[in-house]
Amino acid sequence: MRSAFVLLFSLAISSCGISGAGGSFPGGPEESATVTITQLAEYYRKSSNGLIRLSSQIPRKALHGLPFTWDPYDKMKVLAPFRLSPYVTQELFQFDSQRFVRESGSADFMSAADQFYRESPFDSKKQSYVRRYRTLARWGSLFFPPIKQLPHPLPFYHSRFSGGFESHAASSVYFDPQFQIKLDEETETELTYGNYVRALFNGVASYPEKLRLAHQAREFLYVAVMTIVADSSGQELIRMMVDRKRAGVDVRLITDDFYTFSISNYAAGVLEREGIPVAYVKDKRLNQMDRMFHNKFWIRDGEEAILGGMNVLDYENDSDGFNFLNRDTDLLIRGPAVTSLLERYIALWKRYDREGRSIALAESTLVHRLAEERTAGVRGSENYARWLGNPETRMNGICRTAVQGDNAEPQKIVTILRRYLEGAQHSFYITSPEIDFDLSRTPSLPIDDLAGVLRDKAREPGFFAAYITNGHDGGLGESSAFLRSRVKDSQLVGENLWEDMLTPIIDSEGRNVNQRVRTTIRPLIEAGVHGYQYFNYMHAKEFYFDRLLVGIGSWNFDSYSADNNHESAIFCLDDSLRVQMERQMVLDMINSVPIVHVLQEKEK
Repeated sequence: MRSAFVLLFSLAISSCGISGAGGSFPGGPEESATVTITQLAEYYRKSSNGLIRLSSQIPRKALHGLPFTWDPYDKMKVLAPFRLSPYVTQELFQFDSQRFVRESGSADFMSAADQFYRESPFDSKKQSYVRRYRTLARWGSLFFPPIKQLPHPLPFYHSRFSGGFESHAASSVYFDPQFQIKLDEETETELTYGNYVRALFNGVASYPEKLRLAHQAREFLYVAVMTIVADSSGQELIRMMVDRKRAGVDVRLITDDFYTFSISNYAAGVLEREGIPVAYVKDKRLNQMDRMFHNKFWIRDGEEAILGGMNVLDYENDSDGFNFLNRDTDLLIRGPAVTSLLERYIALWKRYDREGRSIALAESTLVHRLAEERTAGVRGSENYARWLGNPETRMNGICRTAVQGDNAEPQKIVTILRRYLEGAQHSFYITSPEIDFDLSRTPSLPIDDLAGVLRDKAREPGFFAAYITNGHDGGLGESSAFLRSRVKDSQLVGENLWEDMLTPIIDSEGRNVNQRVRTTIRPLIEAGVHGYQYFNYMHAKEFYFDRLLVGIGSWNFDSYSADNNHESAIFCLDDSLRVQMERQMVLDMINSVPIVHVLQEKEK
């Protein structure tokens, strides 16, 4: 039986008097037309039965005379004037989410959206759902304006995140000292206690913190990053690193050799000319050319660190999660977990600095801090029972860092993920730009085994699993963003050649990625995993277990991260961090297209 919401849409479209898809957009379904914001607002009011309306926060005078037209490459999309930023374009209209949920008869927003897409036809050739009306191009594949704030309680959007949850009182194997000690032995990692951790969502939050870390460095600033590019934002950070070096701070960089050669050579050259030591990681093999130094972490004076998924380039530094750059996450860390990262940085430096330059300052700092932390009782497995057994302390910044090296050893992140997922009782959420596994492969790879655990967990009654990844809108990430920027440049100068050449390429990239992701994830969807494709490029690598344990890092859900790459991640039991993660994951899921059509295909 069709939902009341879908019936409302059908009535709205049929009442427009135009049989073709797209409703009553001025000019008809096969004729281009330029319309005003007032005409467009009336079109959305009628087509959505009032669910989409002009924002009251946008001054009408500011919109007077602005032309809106359809996209000649996709006639179901409406183009705003190119001089309007994505943010402004997305703020033009509002979506009545409360009425949407109420009229759908669903328990929450996510269920209502899932129902809507299940009842919408999917065009396998275009790899997109058939739109009921033309949508602004800056909405991506969403049928509503992106939702940037969460004014309602989280259960309104996702009923699984009820407000009555008491993390301290939960029963979990994560609070079992023996479980954690066994994981120590398997992965050569350990827990630390009392860490301050704060999520930095997107470059608008993380990049200023990296500038601050560099500015405040007094003894040393150690950077381990796959890519550092001297673009507009990267230049500012490079200047800050050079300034600190001239002030006597020990500044160092560990980076991937191949990516330096291909796109970061100028930036690394500037640093080296200023006397900043750079160690290049050369771990590629003829049969493993995709192997890379994929770490992204920063350490200041042994006191603060930033770890996560962001490289140093405009696509990361300038991102806000909605502007069609990378949606990404880093973590700001203060406490003994920073010492764990420092220990791994020293090991990396000694292995990959081919000039054998001393790192004595870091080594002396490490010895002092390790001794101090063990004396204070914030490090050491002999303290696990005390931290984890007390409801007042078990969610107070208890963190495990892992920095795996060549061949994903010794601090193997896939093992940590598998053990934590095996211990999950109620839920698991993951965001990752990649998804690559094969459940039929013999012998299986570690990534296949992890996917198998996720499949089996999703089959358990009452267990909720969600996977947020990329689709048509994200395309190939930075490469798609680069092509979009070239299109915008051509529009600014009124040159159509590059726009005509690049737009079909961007669209083809999106279709191919969409099809590959949906094909790969299908066994998990069939097992009960809820899949979501974000409307920008999802580059974040996040893990959330049982509303208790949060993981953030550089690790992708693919065989390269599981078996080959240098990667880093941190996993924390921390109340403040889990609250931050819940809000962000809800925001990501409601701004994603649910993966539901694979089930429909099977039924057919």
